[in-house]
Amino acid sequence: MHKKTGCLITASLLVLAGCQGYAPPGDGEGSFERGKLEMSAPPEQIAHFNELDTDGNGTIDPSEARTDTDLLSTFGTLDKDSDRQLSLEEYLDGQ
Repeated sequence: MHKKTGCLITASLLVLAGCQGYAPPGDGEGSFERGKLEMSAPPEQIAHFNELDTDGNGTIDPSEARTDTDLLSTFGTLDKDSDRQLSLEEYLDGQ
């Protein structure tokens, strides 16, 4: 009986150790909704958004958008809430 329990504990620890470093999609507040967006959008668009978001705060501001002239030219239209930042949702709506 003790041998089975020991094997079960060892197996559980190995599974948990394999999960270290796993970060689910999304980040911080509202991460569930962001995670759903990230999982449903084409990976190239998510990667491009993350490249533009150089400070990693989860939004693209006009200074970050300068490297993409197409995005910069439509920034005001895409910024639905007029906060001078594009959320992932606003960015994806414009793609």
